[in-house]
Amino acid sequence: MKNKIIQILVFIIFMSLIFNSIIVTDELKNALNIFFSTLFPSIFPFFLISNLLIEYNFVYTLNKVFYNLIKKLFHSSNTSSFIIIMSMLSGFPSGSKYIKTMYNKNLLSLDEANYLITFTHFANPLFVLTVTRNIINNRLAIYILLSMYLSNIIIGIIIRPNHYIKENNIKINTNPNFSNALSSSIKDSFNLLIIILGNTCFFFLVTRLIDYYLPLNNFSQTIVNGFFDITKGINSIKYLSVNNTFKGILVLTFIGFGGINIHMQVKSIIADTKIKYINFLLGRICQVAISSFLFILFKTYLGIY
Repeated sequence: MKNKIIQILVFIIFMSLIFNSIIVTDELKNALNIFFSTLFPSIFPFFLISNLLIEYNFVYTLNKVFYNLIKKLFHSSNTSSFIIIMSMLSGFPSGSKYIKTMYNKNLLSLDEANYLITFTHFANPLFVLTVTRNIINNRLAIYILLSMYLSNIIIGIIIRPNHYIKENNIKINTNPNFSNALSSSIKDSFNLLIIILGNTCFFFLVTRLIDYYLPLNNFSQTIVNGFFDITKGINSIKYLSVNNTFKGILVLTFIGFGGINIHMQVKSIIADTKIKYINFLLGRICQVAISSFLFILFKTYLGIY
């Protein structure tokens, strides 16, 4: 039944491509423009540098600084400090990428990988500030960042293991070759970026066809756009005639859930592992609720200027 439904939907998209080629072309240009002007500049540098840091044993160095704090908060192993901190800085889907990398290097157990994927879904801070600057004021953008970070931390603390996870023996690469490390990092980064680009183009196209065929009002169109793709959903918010509080909640909802685009990226990354996608999905549902609540608290008690 699932395969038949997918066949029907894909066939409908295929026929739409034939009879609405101009719309398809324009939307793909729009997707490429957003990817190269917003997503690529904010994601690629973080992916490249983080891969180099892994090759040059930054996991070991970072553990010396943050391990005690990370361990007390999440009862996690020494490998987790790198994954948690770098996912905060890099933005999604880097959390799942780092988890898979460490899992494949036997620096992370399956149980801990399933635990971490639940709450390491962070938007790149540059991405958040870039896409929200024309929608809400700077103070609200900061509240959105704080709500996003704190909601994931709260989830991680609530579902943390009852016992401390055994530390991993981190192998130190004593003589890394920079040329090889750089080439490998570039390849790994572009492999992931190709997945992101393909998903972005596909879901931009899907939402454009939905908008074209269904008589949706601005609010319904925004929800559909955000459900499929975060960037397009957030860009649609600026056309809504609602107050800034509601706009902020919508931004957090799209970021917290991730959109089908991000979910497909995560599933693609962990497809050849035993890491459970359901953990990621449940984490996103919880994050939407917690981050929205925190945002309302910040706005109510800290005020907007």
